[in-house]
Parts: sequence; structure tokens; C-alpha cells
Amino acid sequence: MQHGFAKTSAGQIHYAKHGAAGAMPLILLHSNGGSWRQFAQTLGGFARHFEVFAVDLPGQGDSFPLPDHLPIERYGDLIVELMDSLGLRRAAVLGCSVGGSVAIDLAARHPERFDRLVIVETPARTDEAWASRWGPMEALFGVVSQPFEAAARRVVGLTPEAYLAWDIDRHKAGAKTMVSVMWAMRQFDVFSALDRLQAPTLVLFGESTPIADSRAVYAQRLPDAPVATLPACGHFPMIENPSALVEAVLDWSCNLGQGEVHALAERR
Repeated sequence: MQHGFAKTSAGQIHYAKHGAAGAMPLILLHSNGGSWRQFAQTLGGFARHFEVFAVDLPGQGDSFPLPDHLPIERYGDLIVELMDSLGLRRAAVLGCSVGGSVAIDLAARHPERFDRLVIVETPARTDEAWASRWGPMEALFGVVSQPFEAAARRVVGLTPEAYLAWDIDRHKAGAKTMVSVMWAMRQFDVFSALDRLQAPTLVLFGESTPIADSRAVYAQRLPDAPVATLPACGHFPMIENPSALVEAVLDWSCNLGQGEVHALAERR
């Protein structure tokens, strides 16, 4: 695995790279308060078929700090700049939570750059629905430190080692950035973006997902996309059940055109 920094108009973006050059690039985008390390246990599996780039989103991990509030579209613009810096003309993209929002935006606005899209545990809500949950969202991201017991309620099977990485990443991002990210997701017109998607798309939820209200949105807006459930995980499949995530994505990707997701994932 290699680490690098790509220059963008807003600052350096950090990424971890794994896999053989010449394979289809796969860009991985983590959830709020995280970093590339959320995908550490999936890199080897994905590298069997892809050249993998696990990216630290702007303001998080070891990427540049946010100069101001960024909308989802600006995050997307900067990922395109990262691709240009790395010489990636086309790629597949997988994002979890806010990473999924950015991935949706990328595929919607730049269909010529993205061959396939994987949306993992990504909310698709109206502003009213966001508003009804805003108090808990601010409590979740407005306080950086979480006791192990609180984090373990969010992450299935959390170990002390994984908790340390979790806590480090949240402190690197900070409360201001994490709450700004939630505003970006709330203000993002995900419904319009979903309606514009052209790339083959896979939608994944954990079986104990905390965003079950969004599942019907994807089923309705993306009638041709498999909406699948991963076992033994919730909002963070790449941490909680990385092998299930890898196998579901590779199975789908290798069988595009057959319209099936089998093995470890269940259809609607």
C-alpha cells in the first residue's frame, strides 16, 4: 500500500493506494468523522479487481482543513481534481454516508468519468426529515469525543484498537467540520441527483441500518439498481463486515448485465 497527496485548488488531499496499476480505478469515500482507515480491511479484497484509492475527504483525515462550509458539489469538484492530478480519466466510486452523497453527486454530474457507482448506507431525505433528526445529529457530531460504550453502540463489534482509530479520526476532523458535513448532506438535492444517474448502480444497507427510512427512496428512484442488505453490520459495513462488503461489490461488478447480487447480499 502506498500513501500520497494530490494537489487541488483548495489544498492537498490525502489518499491510500492499493492494487495493480492498469486495473479499473476504484475510489473509496468514507463516512463523516472518518478517513481512509475505515476501508483498511477492504483494500486487499478490492485490489483483486481494482486499483484502489481510499481518499480522505476534505477537512478530514490527513487532507487539508476546511476553509469554510462546503456543499456536496464542492466536495465532488475536488474529487474530480484529485482524479485529474492522478491521471484517472474514469473510475468506479463507492461511498458510505457522506461519502455516498459525494459519490452520487459525482456520478450524476460527471457521467463520462464514472463507470459504476456503489452507494453504501447513505441517507436520502427531505429537509423536513433532516430537521426532525437535527438535535441528535448535532449531539452526535458536535461533541468530538465519544466514550467507547457510545461508539460501540454505533459500530458492530468495535474493538479497542478500532476505537482508537475512530477517536483519532474524529479529533482530526473536529466538531465544526463534522457538523458542516451534516449540513452539506441536508442541503444536497439527492433526489434530483438520483434521477440523473446513468452509471450502473448498487445500493447497500447493513441489516441493522439506522437509516432504514431511506431504503424506499432508492427502490423508487433507482428501479433498475439492486438494493441489497449486508449481514452482521449496521452503518459501517467496511468496518463491521468488510468481507461481506467486498464480496457483494465484486460479485455485482463482475456480473453486470446479469442483474444479480447473490452470495452474501439479499435483494429487496
